Amino acid sequence: MVSATFFVAVASAFAMSANHVQAHGYIENPKSEFKKKKTSEWIVQIDPQWKGDWNNAKGDEGLVALYKELKASNNAKDIRTLLDSDTSLYGADCGYTNPDVSPKDPPTDGTATFSRGIVHAGPCEIWLDDKMVLQNDDCQSAYGDGTQETISVFKPVDYSSCASGGCMLRFYWLALQRLDGKTYWQVYKNCIPLSGPAGGGASQTTPSTGDGSSTSQTSPASGDHLRLRLLR
Repeated sequence: MVSATFFVAVASAFAMSANHVQAHGYIENPKSEFKKKKTSEWIVQIDPQWKGDWNNAKGDEGLVALYKELKASNNAKDIRTLLDSDTSLYGADCGYTNPDVSPKDPPTDGTATFSRGIVHAGPCEIWLDDKMVLQNDDCQSAYGDGTQETISVFKPVDYSSCASGGCMLRFYWLALQRLDGKTYWQVYKNCIPLSGPAGGGASQTTPSTGDGSSTSQTSPASGDHLRLRLLR
C-alpha cells in the first residue's frame, strides 16, 4: 500500500518543480516580443565563470556578497560586457526576444515592469542603446519581496536619453540559482525597440544603481542599426 507520506512527498516535489519553472520572466512593459513563442525561460544555465566558493555561500545574501567580491576582483564594470562577450557561452544576443519589431512607446512614469516578481538573487541592468540607465547587484531585494506574486517594477528609468528617432532597450539579468546544493548562473537578455524618449512623467537625472557608481557609461554601439531602420 502506498503511504500518505509518499503522496505528500510527490506533491511537495511537484510544487517545487512548478515554482522552479515559473521563477523566470521578461520585461512586460514596455512590451517584449519574441522570435518564436513567448517564453520566460533563461537562455543558458552554466557554471559560474568567476572562480569562487559559490557552493558554500550562505543563502542569497552570501551569493550576492560573493558576486560583488568577484565582480571587483575581475574588474567587471557591468554584466552587459560580460554577457555579450561570447554568445556561444552566454546565449544569443537579445535572448528569445525579437529586436526587429515595431517600436514601443516607453512608459511615461520612469519605470520598466517585469512579467512577475524576481525570485533569484543576482544583478540586472537596463540600457538604452549604449547608456546604462539602471543597475543593481541584487535585483531580487531591490525590486521585489522575493515572491512571484509581487511584480518587480524597475525604477527610476530615465528614458530621456532615447533618441527622437528611437533606441533599443536592453535588459540583462544574471540570476544566481542554487540547485541541489550547487550554484549556477542563469542568463536572461531582452531587447525592446523604443519609439523615442518618454512623452512625459518622471524623468530622473540620477539613474538607479545598486552600488553607488555612476551609470553614465557606454558600451560598443548597439542602437545605430535601429535608428537607421526607423529612418528608412
